Parts: sequence; structure tokens; C-alpha cells
Amino acid sequence: MPSPLHRVLAAWAVHAFTLTGAIWATLALLALVDDRPKLMWLYLGIALVVDGVDGTLARRAEVRRFAPHFDGVILDSIIDYLTWTFIPALFLYRAGLLGEGALGIALLLLINVSSMFCYANTRMKTGDNYFLGFPAAWNIVALALWILDGGIAVNAVVVLVLSLLTWAPIAFVHPLRVTRLRIVTIIATAAWILASAALVVSHPVVDARIAAVWAVSGAWVILVGLIRTVGASATNRRAKVRAAQVEPDPEPLRARRS
Repeated sequence: MPSPLHRVLAAWAVHAFTLTGAIWATLALLALVDDRPKLMWLYLGIALVVDGVDGTLARRAEVRRFAPHFDGVILDSIIDYLTWTFIPALFLYRAGLLGEGALGIALLLLINVSSMFCYANTRMKTGDNYFLGFPAAWNIVALALWILDGGIAVNAVVVLVLSLLTWAPIAFVHPLRVTRLRIVTIIATAAWILASAALVVSHPVVDARIAAVWAVSGAWVILVGLIRTVGASATNRRAKVRAAQVEPDPEPLRARRS
């Protein structure tokens, strides 16, 4: 059994690992300012991997028990806002993907403000570890809009729809924590990350085979959430039907009348 000191050191090592996200965020922002988008995506990609595994490490190290005075959840939320939302949104604006003038600023503000209702939502996750509502994954969206280059009108519609979906009762899968179809989802996520890296390196040239892997793996991750959403809706409808079919007990009514 590890000694208490080793457990404390392990807990703080996990916190230090999470803290590297602030380093990657800073380097990504500097790369963005220097107009080096590929380098920015490299740093954001590293931050994405760190964010994907640090929660699992934190639970195994029992950081709340062995480093109780340092809140890893708050730390993770701050870094996530920078790397998942703030920097990708600035990239969309600086790259001209949101339009010029008032339109671009309005869409930028919409992304940054609507995302707050995700990070501050105490019911952001379901009991089975799905995200409820669009989880402010603007790094993924920004990458897709940059690669696909569908035009400002399309980009504006995407931003508006996803901002509204922040409040929608739609499930989005957490690739590592959701147990349903976990192995397939992890494989799809890994394939998407590798395909994304290849597309960033080759940008603006797009290899059709890599793009197909990127699209199919990304679609799978979205599909798992949609399956969960439809299943939950059907379960709720059945529960309401059963509740309506149950006859009320007349005894309490007689008791109230008496």
C-alpha cells in the first residue's frame, strides 16, 4: 500500500499535470497573436489531451482526499474556458470566419457569453456522465469551420444554433466517462484526434481519405449522444404514461373530506 506521503505527492502531481493546461493556453494565445494557426492548434490539441485524462487521474489519486485545499474542479474549469472556448472564439474572429465589424463582434460575444451558462451550470452532466446541452466545445467547432471553410453565413448559423443548444436537453457524450459503447467511442475519438492533426498539418489542402475518417469518427461521437437523448425521451414518455394509468388511491380523498 502506498504511504500517505506518496498519496499526497501523487495528488499534487495530478494537479501539476492539470496546471500545464495554463501553459498550453498561454502558448496557444501567443501563437494566435503571431498569426500561426497551426502552432496554435498544436498547443490546443495538447491541452485537449491533458483535459481528457486528468479527470481520470484525479479520481484514481483521490485528490479531494489527499489535496483537499486545492480545488481541481475550479482549476479545470478555468483552463477549459480558455482552451475550449475563449481562444478558439478569438481565432474564429481573427481569422475572419465570423464576419467583419459588428457581426463578427456580436458572434464572438455570443460564443463567450453563452458558454458561461455551460461552465456555471451545476446540472451540466447527467447521472451517467453525459453532458446535457452543448458543452461549449468551441475548439472542435472552430477547427471544423476552419477546415471546411463554408463561408460566413454558414458559420453564423452554426454559432447561433450551437449557442442555443447550450440550454437544450440534448446529450453529448464524454468519451472517457460514459460507459455505454466506451471502447468504440474511445477508438473513434482517437481516430478523430489523429485525423484532425493530419488535416491541420496539410491545411489548406484536404486529403479526402483523412477527411472521411475525420467525419465518420466525429459523427459517431455525436451519434452516441443522440442515441442517449432519444432513449431518455422515450423513457420519460413511458414513465408519464405509466403514471397516468395508475389509479389514485381514494382513501386519502375520503380522509380529506372527513
